[in-house]
Amino acid sequence: MKRKLSSAFAALLCTALLLSGCSDNQNGNNSNTDVTTAPAASSGITRPVQFTFNQSTDAGNSGNVTIEPGDTYAVISIRDYGDIKIKLYPDLAPYAVYSFTEIAKKGDYNGRVFHRIVENFMIQGGSPKGDGAGGNCIDGGSFKNEINTSLRHYYGALCYASNGIGELSDGFYIVNNKNPHEDIKSEYVNTNKSYYQNALMAYSYITSNGDTDANYPLYASLYEYYAGVVEATNAMYESITDAVTDTYKEKGGVPSIDGCYTVFGQTVEGFDVIDKISAIEKVDDGNGNISKPATEIIIDRIEIFTA
Repeated sequence: MKRKLSSAFAALLCTALLLSGCSDNQNGNNSNTDVTTAPAASSGITRPVQFTFNQSTDAGNSGNVTIEPGDTYAVISIRDYGDIKIKLYPDLAPYAVYSFTEIAKKGDYNGRVFHRIVENFMIQGGSPKGDGAGGNCIDGGSFKNEINTSLRHYYGALCYASNGIGELSDGFYIVNNKNPHEDIKSEYVNTNKSYYQNALMAYSYITSNGDTDANYPLYASLYEYYAGVVEATNAMYESITDAVTDTYKEKGGVPSIDGCYTVFGQTVEGFDVIDKISAIEKVDDGNGNISKPATEIIIDRIEIFTA
């Protein structure tokens, strides 16, 4: 029988939501059944404007991922290094895939760089300023996390970077960690506990200071993000399958951030390219982190195909 993760946390969080006496995005509350959306330009795909996640029985990017007829995939061509072919999941992360593919089709990623490399974690790039800052999703501005329990941070996963409160634009990262994980349950529990404490602190601030406080919008957004992660990590824990466990053991990845960031693709070819980039010389990024490539890693283009 599967053990329930952090039931006390979930109960307290529900209480906090009920005691707030308000709903919707402006007050930082998260509801899996009452999500507000803004229409995308003319795509018919709605942009998440509040933290959302879905539980799915789809295999997603667990196990041996292959590209089948009808699948959408991206080829990221990196100068002097080669190509990374990535299967995309429009059924599981619809807006994330839509925004990424439309930006790529416009050619906006061409010439951008991978600006941050952390071994046994990820390679990050795609931002217009080359430092992780700025950028817009295809409809302008940002969108919120779009999490699905069928998509996890395995080695080779393609994911959206965020600004720390779950707001996404066009920057992305690819997981490069190949170390196996034997106990992903404890990692989910630890992440859940940490974000729950953060949610409590943010909730305490917004209820103590009220919406006339200058920092209220920030703390409301933080609360929404933290509360969303609590709910999402709980769902990630509850939906662990043998395929999930085996994939983390055999391929590696970063399970501790499942539910925190949006996964929307999985590498199928070009793992050697990921490894080569991960191993290059790094220098100080100006903030004391040895993560900036000593030489530029340039994205020549990102092309989108249907198999």
